[in-house]
Amino acid sequence: MKSLVGFLLAALAILPLPILHGLAALASVPLWLLPGKPRRLTRWHLQHCLPEICARERRRLVRQSLGHMLKALIEAPAFWFGSRKRLDRWLADPHAARQIAELRAQGRGVIWLCPHWGAWELAGLFCSAHGPMTSLYKPQKGAVDALMLEGRSRLGAKLVPTTGAGVKALLTALKRNEMIGILPDHDPPPGSGVFAPLFGITAHTTELVSKLAARSGAPVWFCLAERLPLGKGYRFHLQPAPEGIADPTRGVAVLNTAIEAIVRRWPDQYWWAYERYRRQPAGQPSPYAQQKIRRN
Repeated sequence: MKSLVGFLLAALAILPLPILHGLAALASVPLWLLPGKPRRLTRWHLQHCLPEICARERRRLVRQSLGHMLKALIEAPAFWFGSRKRLDRWLADPHAARQIAELRAQGRGVIWLCPHWGAWELAGLFCSAHGPMTSLYKPQKGAVDALMLEGRSRLGAKLVPTTGAGVKALLTALKRNEMIGILPDHDPPPGSGVFAPLFGITAHTTELVSKLAARSGAPVWFCLAERLPLGKGYRFHLQPAPEGIADPTRGVAVLNTAIEAIVRRWPDQYWWAYERYRRQPAGQPSPYAQQKIRRN
């Protein structure tokens, strides 16, 4: 089994990008044609988070989002283990590189936020290609953890777990005026987040971004890797987080507002199949309860 997995990863690492994305597009067809959890969750999120869009547009976004979800999975081995020459070509973006250089020249470190949008794995690698970086990650089970550690640290990033020690390492990196990376739209571990609205729905949200920004004074920016059509590569979008992100009382709400604005601008490349609202305040039922009963 291990040799088979290794063979598949090696194959995915060397296939041309148009073929990788084409395979993902084909594999997504049964996901949106047949009943299943990814389709149910994507449809539910689009219905409740973007209720203003028409049914036809919602069906289109379901298909596109599921396709992008599979592209994110199938392209990761190419980022992590594929040709360095090809990776460098995907990462080439002089304008975005100048933006990072200007931020680092301020000497305050940088807090990079890479939500589950577009090619988020490539976004993290792009940041780590431009200076010392410490990234927070959620440890996985079995061999997946080792693969993720190896892949995400390929360009020199140091990965730390979502524990007290990991958070301390992030703050230490910022004190050295280095960069750190955080996935801001994960459901954080119990006790490490608060509830704030996201698309008008209560979402368990990390306080870490606001706390680190307040303690360090480091600028907070989003790094987004847009996946171009037909396997033509990627385009990077760097944008500052809104003012108030470091505010102890409203920073978490500001964070969710910023994520919501990004997703509203480009809804097709967001990972809508993630159970973002699974954790709710005590006594409040899961918003997915009705969705789980309806199996189509």
